[in-house]
Amino acid sequence: MTRRLLYLLILFVVAGLLLFLPLPIAPTYAGRTLEDAGHTPLFFLVTLSVIFAMRDHPRFAGVRLYALAGFVGVGTGLLSELIQKPLARDASWEDAAADAVGAVLALALYALFDPRTKLRGWQRLSALAIAVSCIAIFFAPIVRMTRAYVHRNGQFPVIADFHSRIELYWTLSIGVNREVVDNALEVELVADVFPGVAFHEPVPDWRNYKVLVIDVENPDVEPLNLGVRVHDRRHNRTFNDRFNRRFQLAPGERRTLRITLEDIRHGPRQRLMDMAHISDITLFRGGRAGSRHLRVYSLRLE
Repeated sequence: MTRRLLYLLILFVVAGLLLFLPLPIAPTYAGRTLEDAGHTPLFFLVTLSVIFAMRDHPRFAGVRLYALAGFVGVGTGLLSELIQKPLARDASWEDAAADAVGAVLALALYALFDPRTKLRGWQRLSALAIAVSCIAIFFAPIVRMTRAYVHRNGQFPVIADFHSRIELYWTLSIGVNREVVDNALEVELVADVFPGVAFHEPVPDWRNYKVLVIDVENPDVEPLNLGVRVHDRRHNRTFNDRFNRRFQLAPGERRTLRITLEDIRHGPRQRLMDMAHISDITLFRGGRAGSRHLRVYSLRLE
């Protein structure tokens, strides 16, 4: 028992390090998805370890063992998220839910394979259904991520054309509401200061192309001061270290914007843009006044 408790303590220490120390994970859609997915197997192991550490203790037989392990697994998951809040970490209810999925999965699988549990037919089916559901919940974001990357890579040099809602995985709202409607991205510019939509993580190597083509429309009765910015992975988050350009769209005007990639390459003031590692294209309204809506039909390279 003492040795098992020692192993359990070591696992808790390792789990704490994984949760609270910064990990060398790239800030990409894949990186974020895999980092979030890691919560489920981590708390699966934590819960299973509690079961193995306490299963021979006379006070924790039968249902009590499952209750203890479930309480520790779910409780530590929730506690870890609450602790991260004041530390300005990326805590979320989604992570707490993923922790709980791992704990429940451990309980269901242990019940299925532990001969001492002696499940009846319907109980075994219930445990199996719970385990399968937890596994499906775990893999769902990974499947969505894979589909999104296959879609993105398959349509390149088209960066976005909004024939599928899967395009939304590659966009980020900046003070806007956005929705795919009739093969276009309808953007409501809500915020007063630089509202826009960012197209994150396009296929990064643009060296074999000459022009960035953006098909956009101003559907409002007011003019739109449309800003376009592009940056690479080396961007230092300053205005002068990226490509910036403004376009004036008249009320109701639809226009195809054509920007040479050589202009984008020379966008940063102190260096050349790394055209093999483009990471972001953002369309935004410059200034507080003007149109409250933007319609984006496509972005592509030629």
